[in-house]
Amino acid sequence: MRAVSILAAGVLLGAGLVSPGNPAHAADPWSPRPSYTSTDRGDGTYTVPLLRADVPDIGVERVPAAENAEGRDIYYMISTTMHLSPGAPIMKSYDLVNWEIVNYVFDRASIGDSFSLRNGQNSYGQGQWASSLRYHDGMFYVAFNTNNLGGAYIYRTDDIENGAWQRTALGRGLHDPSLFFDVDGTPYIFYGNANISAVRLNPGLTAIVQDYPNVFTANDYAGQPFIGGLFEGAQFSYINGHYYVVVITWPSGQGRQVVMLRSPELLGRHTSEGGVNTYEARGVLNSNGFAQGSLVPIAREDGRTDWHGMFFRDTFPIGRIPALIPATWSEDGWPTFGTNGVVPVEGAFAKPITLSPEQERFERQKSIVVSDDFANDAPHKAYLDEEWTIPPPPVAGQPLTTEHPHEDEIRPNGSRLDMAWEWNHAPDNRYWSLTDRAGWLRLTTGKVVTGDYVYTKLSNRAELAWFEEARNTLSQRTFGPRQSAETRMDISGMRDGDVAGLAAYNRGFSYVAVKRVGGVNTLGVVNRGQPFAVDLDQATLENFLPGTTVPLGDATEVHVKADLDFAAPTGQLWTTFHYSLDGLTWAQLGNRVGPQTLDGSLAHFMGHRVGLFTYATQQRGGHVDFDHYLLSDTLTAQNRPLTTAALDAAIAYAATLDESDHPADAWAAMRAALTAATTARAGRFGTQNQIDAPERALSYQLARLAVLRSAPPEVPVTVTAQARCVAGTAYLAVQARNDHTAPVDVVLETAYGQRSVPDVAPGANAYQQFTTRSTAAPAGTATIRVTGTVDGRDVTTVREVAYPAVTCAAAPRRTP
Repeated sequence: MRAVSILAAGVLLGAGLVSPGNPAHAADPWSPRPSYTSTDRGDGTYTVPLLRADVPDIGVERVPAAENAEGRDIYYMISTTMHLSPGAPIMKSYDLVNWEIVNYVFDRASIGDSFSLRNGQNSYGQGQWASSLRYHDGMFYVAFNTNNLGGAYIYRTDDIENGAWQRTALGRGLHDPSLFFDVDGTPYIFYGNANISAVRLNPGLTAIVQDYPNVFTANDYAGQPFIGGLFEGAQFSYINGHYYVVVITWPSGQGRQVVMLRSPELLGRHTSEGGVNTYEARGVLNSNGFAQGSLVPIAREDGRTDWHGMFFRDTFPIGRIPALIPATWSEDGWPTFGTNGVVPVEGAFAKPITLSPEQERFERQKSIVVSDDFANDAPHKAYLDEEWTIPPPPVAGQPLTTEHPHEDEIRPNGSRLDMAWEWNHAPDNRYWSLTDRAGWLRLTTGKVVTGDYVYTKLSNRAELAWFEEARNTLSQRTFGPRQSAETRMDISGMRDGDVAGLAAYNRGFSYVAVKRVGGVNTLGVVNRGQPFAVDLDQATLENFLPGTTVPLGDATEVHVKADLDFAAPTGQLWTTFHYSLDGLTWAQLGNRVGPQTLDGSLAHFMGHRVGLFTYATQQRGGHVDFDHYLLSDTLTAQNRPLTTAALDAAIAYAATLDESDHPADAWAAMRAALTAATTARAGRFGTQNQIDAPERALSYQLARLAVLRSAPPEVPVTVTAQARCVAGTAYLAVQARNDHTAPVDVVLETAYGQRSVPDVAPGANAYQQFTTRSTAAPAGTATIRVTGTVDGRDVTTVREVAYPAVTCAAAPRRTP
């Protein structure tokens, strides 16, 4: 019997440590439920909104199968993250329904004071807004605007998941920018609110070279009942000879909705005869507030392209949540979204892309929130290595009256967090660590809060609370309709005046925390709700609520749990906090607190988040250690008995697998998750979080293994094909780069011949330029066959790559 089978069987036979009346269900088949942010129902349908979490200002881009190494269409999505760091998350999907975060565009948008919560400055409600993501000629581009960091920026990379991003400042603000490459490749950015204007960029996308003001405006459609108020977030697509634009609007007395415009000319009145507006407009979606977003292309086997809408819906306090909405296109070229224009909240639609059963199951396990054991095992990403020039410190002898950015503040500290985490503003890397204590997150106070910070976005200059001034607060999105988050804190390193805990927060916030005063640690709950005062007494604001305090005596560790209920009533969050000294016996801290609702001032224009934090009110240098972050969608108030059925089923299923059937790295990842799961199962449980977290991690790895086993192994290769002219003759240049770790044999095939190239070394290229013996060549595809050894097996991978048509001018004849 394999070692994994012995381990799993031993745990299942010897455990029996669940609550009475809830025995292990080892016989239950492993059929993992979807992740907390998946709305995939597993029957070929999904519900909207997607993700159940805050993903606003979405832009989606497709990379066709012929243009990526995976050989299938891949979708990437970007979103707004404002003051959070890292920022501008890149999410990936194969089916447009299930998504996971694979990268960020930047680690920090600036090293200046406002993005670093330094010298009284902050970026609440500002920072990075409304990114536009485009793929063009093998390069990925992101354009976004900043309200307080010097205007708009363009970032670019040739590797969207792992590559470094190159940054270009455009030197001016471009509200809600939409990057668009015209059919001839000319780059534009469309932008604006009420008046949609454009700028043309130079071919390298490094500078603005021409302005086109007021391409179309809301006033052009005065009197139309479907346009009014808000008119922004324009996203452009080219479909069947027309330029289509989706715009969010908000007519008086109605909800937020989508208006679509189209024109045969991209620049409208700037190129039309007589300078007339060429964009006609229609209201295309007015149902339950589904609004801003973009169109998404879906390739069909018969060569057709379907288009869906990816629009978000305001669902505060959770945030702005995206929804994939199918479109039915009429013969006159206009779409109707949803079911005859109706999109019910929690309405179901058929998934637009079908994958294998194994892949479908794996996609449902993907999430944009995670439990974490702080093992420092996340992959290293290039954005962590951003290079910045630190300004020189004050002249020697000159008094230092302000904080100064420090090289160590931005230098990577050897700690790698899961991609689901973001910091409240750019972190100070001197004061957090996953390496100071293995398996724990250490947060150290790097400064003393002042109470002098104000919202620079607000005209009334309202003050920040102490909690909002805490820089190294580590956070994740919330998810609905119910969420529980649990952590264990070691508080032995705290100093007098320190506050540390677990928060559910926006501008309004609630948290459970330990305060150390006069050497005494006390646990309690703080709640800040609306209305928000302009001038604050921070100490009074963050006093513990009566009836929630617990003296901790000589205890050095405490477990705390936040139960967030978004379910009722709509638009409100109520949070209940619990604590335990051993993780097994729990007590509620006072009554539930709330309600938290949307901050109408837009000072924190994002959904509620859950954060781990500490701040100092007297002296810096104290620290608190967090052992884990455990998620569940079961709340204590639901009074459900603890159940290990899903965990037991996952462990039992793992016992049926054979190591030789799977890639070594994936098997090792599964074994690590299995070890954590079996260790947890051998102990006792105090909450459903402690059961669900290891089960979710193991189910993810098991689903991944099934995909890798079911998918044939492939030889990694990058292929390109270009049509070019040489002396008046059309040629096709075909290249294959060996991305494997061993030599491969390559065959390059075109309609104009083929070439075999044996023993291509790792990193080397096989290349051939085929002559067409003609002055023109139609568009077509080249086929590349690569043969190599993968996991001890001979594997042949076939790739097809498209090339465009080319017409060459005849070479001039020589005169004798």
